[in-house]
Amino acid sequence: MNNLRTVILVKINHPDFSFHPPMGLMYIANSLKKNKFNVKIYHIASNKIENYVDEIIQMNPIFVGFSVFTGEAMRSYASMSRLIKKKSKIPVVWGNAHPSLMPRQCLGEDYIDYIVTGEGEITAVELARELEHGHGDMSHILGLGYKDLSGGIHVNDLRPFITNIDDYKPEWDLIDVEKYITPYFYDGKRSLPISTSRGCPNNCAFCYNKIFHDRKWRAHSAGYVISMVEELKRKYSIDSVIISDDNYFVNKKRAFDILEGIDMPSSCSTKSSYFDDEFASNLNKYKCRSVLLGMESGSEHILKSIRKESDTKDNINAVKLLSKYQNINVTGSFILGFPMETKEEGLETLNFMISLFGIKKQIRYTLGMFLPYPGSDLFAISVEKGFKPPVRTEDWEDFDRWTSKTGIDWGINWISSIQISRLRNIFMIMSICRRRNFIFSNFLYGYLKAKVACLKIDGIFVSILILLFSKPVKYYMFFKNAFMSR
Repeated sequence: MNNLRTVILVKINHPDFSFHPPMGLMYIANSLKKNKFNVKIYHIASNKIENYVDEIIQMNPIFVGFSVFTGEAMRSYASMSRLIKKKSKIPVVWGNAHPSLMPRQCLGEDYIDYIVTGEGEITAVELARELEHGHGDMSHILGLGYKDLSGGIHVNDLRPFITNIDDYKPEWDLIDVEKYITPYFYDGKRSLPISTSRGCPNNCAFCYNKIFHDRKWRAHSAGYVISMVEELKRKYSIDSVIISDDNYFVNKKRAFDILEGIDMPSSCSTKSSYFDDEFASNLNKYKCRSVLLGMESGSEHILKSIRKESDTKDNINAVKLLSKYQNINVTGSFILGFPMETKEEGLETLNFMISLFGIKKQIRYTLGMFLPYPGSDLFAISVEKGFKPPVRTEDWEDFDRWTSKTGIDWGINWISSIQISRLRNIFMIMSICRRRNFIFSNFLYGYLKAKVACLKIDGIFVSILILLFSKPVKYYMFFKNAFMSR
């Protein structure tokens, strides 16, 4: 291997959050390989970064590229970047959503040399060429941010989106695929996450997608996806797939053509407003075994305020239609703590979640805290209400809707991040009680239901229940990772 033409790509996750392949880096690797660069991908647990720094430096790569999403292991990204800069002169590049949304703050850090905004397939190749040949002029590379010799920060114009993403494919051979194969369905023992499209056309006020993908949805062709899954079957003996797209069913015909063509159990996320009898029937017919519905709130006012295209009637209808099919698992995704949300509206959400147990008792939930993502419409509103964005890039790590690290400082005083974390655990326990015939399960469900309905969730007994059920609750982590963005 000619080390002078090597590019290193790195994804860092917390140890419990490494179920999903680093899909974005796998696509960038494909582009680099097609342009005759050697590529190595590292997917590292945040508590293991020091184990790899010297190994990476010894390869003397053209650059080390990090894929960074807002909030996720960002102190580890910063620490590893600092170590590389301390021990070598290798350029450090940050890409993915966070540097795309906060380019100047990232470039203000002394451990980041370049940032890539938007898609990185073409930008990474052009940057590698410039660095390899030492030309030094980066002003013409679209989608790149850099510093000049005097330390001045420059962010070039955005690169247009890739029109035909079939031109690129994920480099599965560059990762240990077995690491990501897990049992997921009742009839799926070797399930693997895949991606079939990019972006989302919706206009949700809380989502980073509106800025990062400019509400543009682009998809692999059905034939491309079917061929890829067939190859994964041959190579790795997978028997099911987790489709991790943000909005898989934008083109329903394509989506069902893929499910019919791969002919294996699958999971996906979709919108409640898509549902009618035919849609639900096709999900069952084409072996969809798990559906994630982004319901977000049980308050009509909040749903309108965040510009959600599905309302509570749509959500009820979707769950009713899916309740006809016992082999389809349903997960509802909800958020608490929107900057305009009152306690009464929050309780509407919690009671709405409880009510859905009466329609499909096996329903599961993810419940997270609202976070004002940079670039989203609710970011500015949150700042007006008192939110203070982190001054240092690495401190965005506390910006995590799945933990209780972040304080809610955007005008919400009726609930805390710790309470939301407790509620998430309680709903997981309630879901387990509804699905399993545990001793006292009906008693536990009824007790917790009453507690949640009045937001009295801080008692000793509730704390003991969460402790006793801590292992089952950890399965929630899998649901979170199964539907993460690249």
